Amino acid sequence: MNDMSTKEIFDKFTGVMIFRATMSRCRFEFLINCLRFDDKETREERRASDRLAPIREVFDHIIKMCGEYYTPTDCCTIDEQLLSFRGRCIFKMYIPSKPDKYGIKILMMCDAKTAYMLKAIVYVGQTTAPPNIAVPEYYVLELSKSLVGSRRNITMDNWFTSIPLAKHLIEKELTMVGTTRKNKGEIPESFLDLTGREKNTAMFAYDGPLTLLSYCPPKSTKKKVVIMLSTLHDSPDNNNEVELPEIVHFYNKTKGGVDVFDAMSKKYSVLRKTKRWPMCIFYGLLNGIGINTWVLYKCSKAPNKPDIKFRRTFLKELGLNLIEEHLKERVQKPTLRRDIRESIAAILKEPMPVDPPGSKEHSQGRCGFCPRKRDRKSKTRCAKCKIPICLDHQVKICQRC
Repeated sequence: MNDMSTKEIFDKFTGVMIFRATMSRCRFEFLINCLRFDDKETREERRASDRLAPIREVFDHIIKMCGEYYTPTDCCTIDEQLLSFRGRCIFKMYIPSKPDKYGIKILMMCDAKTAYMLKAIVYVGQTTAPPNIAVPEYYVLELSKSLVGSRRNITMDNWFTSIPLAKHLIEKELTMVGTTRKNKGEIPESFLDLTGREKNTAMFAYDGPLTLLSYCPPKSTKKKVVIMLSTLHDSPDNNNEVELPEIVHFYNKTKGGVDVFDAMSKKYSVLRKTKRWPMCIFYGLLNGIGINTWVLYKCSKAPNKPDIKFRRTFLKELGLNLIEEHLKERVQKPTLRRDIRESIAAILKEPMPVDPPGSKEHSQGRCGFCPRKRDRKSKTRCAKCKIPICLDHQVKICQRC
């Protein structure tokens, strides 16, 4: 739906009834064009120290609410999401490995089991990180502040993983598992040497609570090694089910929290084509809210909770509930077009408001169906179109039908 033009969405024949019932196309375009998230008069002053100033207040408030209404499980995932955007933006990124290539990079932490978004930070290319802390490490520490002291685990990829970060997380009573880039100075040369190494073999190194793994995958086309760091595991045991080192098995099991969130965002997305990057971030927030509410709904143990099994159905019901009061007010407007009024009545599953028979005295008028030469007149009028109708052209129908 989000790849359709606004004209198509609101078209009487090719569009969707519920959009026209909610508002007109002109009204929708007017609201989108006028939508801003800050005070324009003070924007430049705030932008001097914060590149995200045009949407900072709204972004921080929504992210704060996401963290307050959910208790994460024992493992979280930190990774990046790329919001597709091709307009002008000083911190727009080019990531060739991503399907969209160009966009706004969001660093986020999600629950590894449910993909619930716990916290997110827009990568704007500048940080207030201390000089002795690397940028990836700074973002991990910022994203994981709410987990400090909880003894939870964080799974991450090789852009974030480092031994200094692992030691910092241990101080905060958190563990981590992640792949590591091979150019790190702490990795022994023997861990990278492929001479004489067979596939599906592993080497381990230990330094207190830190475990370093060098693993040669069995199914790779050419021989290579994967370097992993863990503070959660302290033994070289293999997983009995898949015959992999437990570190590799655990990483594969928990690495997809943000990837699942990103896939869910793209499946049912509100993202619209826009040249304004604050709108792109706003659409991304709406997608995240939709996913988070679905997770909260599934986790809810309310006794009267309706049984909704599919996210598509849930999002439709959520949208209907959000516009229900507005539709009830709009249908009462006397100037509203009749087809829109009928659409609203159908959505609300209520009879369309009509004047009850005999509520008004009408003067005689010529029947709208009889030929003019017959000149048949009647005081009875159609409840919908209000034209006079004679007895020959009347049909009895109940109010519900």
